[in-house]
Amino acid sequence: MKRPVVRIVGETGSDLLPAWGSSLMSVTFTDNSGGDADELEFQFSVTTPLQAPPQKGQQYRLLFNWQGEALRDAGLFTFQSASLSFEAEGGWTMSVVSRSADFVDADKAADVEHFEETTAGEIFRQLAEGVGKKATVHPVIDAIPIPYRLRMQQSAVGFAQQLADELGATLKLANGQWLVPLKNSGQTALGSTLPPIVISADEATGCDLTTEGRPEFAEVRATWFDEEKGLPALAVAKGSGRSAAFFGLHSAPSASEAKQRSQAERKEMESAAITGSVSLEGRAGAIAGAPVELVQFGGWSGFDLVAQTITHTFTFDESGGWLMSIELSAKGDASAAG
Repeated sequence: MKRPVVRIVGETGSDLLPAWGSSLMSVTFTDNSGGDADELEFQFSVTTPLQAPPQKGQQYRLLFNWQGEALRDAGLFTFQSASLSFEAEGGWTMSVVSRSADFVDADKAADVEHFEETTAGEIFRQLAEGVGKKATVHPVIDAIPIPYRLRMQQSAVGFAQQLADELGATLKLANGQWLVPLKNSGQTALGSTLPPIVISADEATGCDLTTEGRPEFAEVRATWFDEEKGLPALAVAKGSGRSAAFFGLHSAPSASEAKQRSQAERKEMESAAITGSVSLEGRAGAIAGAPVELVQFGGWSGFDLVAQTITHTFTFDESGGWLMSIELSAKGDASAAG
């Protein structure tokens, strides 16, 4: 029988699970492809006198895999919140939630600064260096010219995430790095394709997928103001529809950013065409942001999908084990970006 191995390393460097013993009911690791911080949650069964929640700043490192295989390091997490609940049948339970330590560290101090005649890649790298990290930026995003950008009383990660959203990228903070891949591209921040997650219908323990007919536009347009001509201008991304055009709500600061924004909005509309999740036995090699291939799903196998979020749940009772739930979205067209 396969058994998962989970280690929670505390600040002293020792594994905390033996000390927690049977009071630990479950461990849940949420791996996000970007935008939101990765999270680590513990659920304990507690009795009176009730134990105190962790102290502010308490950190944990998660490692996991199946028994006999090399452990995956999911990174360092900082305690954020704890909750206590009681039910007559289940008794007292305490949940402890921690977030990626890299995300917490970068989301503290707000500042004011401006960037002139530079590129998106240089901005991300400068922001990361300001909090002692290194940024890796997808080549398409790296080269986008940024004539001017103002950071006004924003944290480094908040400002970087806003810029990433506008350019069709996403920001992932993990293991001391800032990663800026193209959103829903199935690629790494270096531009290489992530190993696909292949899911057969007969190994699914749960499935909930929805697709809908959405408006298809011949063009997706983003506006910007041409200061030399003193007139508004348009950047246009070709869509899959035959007629009609979609106009973005907000104007972009420059021509290069308008071009990228029109591409990003087109991809965002495509990625919303399918939503849902598939659950199955856990895999350490399943990485959020990777392409997903559905096998033996009939007509549902033809969708180009990516793993938006992967939630790994480990339970420790007699029937315990390791399951993962993959939130899916449609894969964007990386070749059309930029």
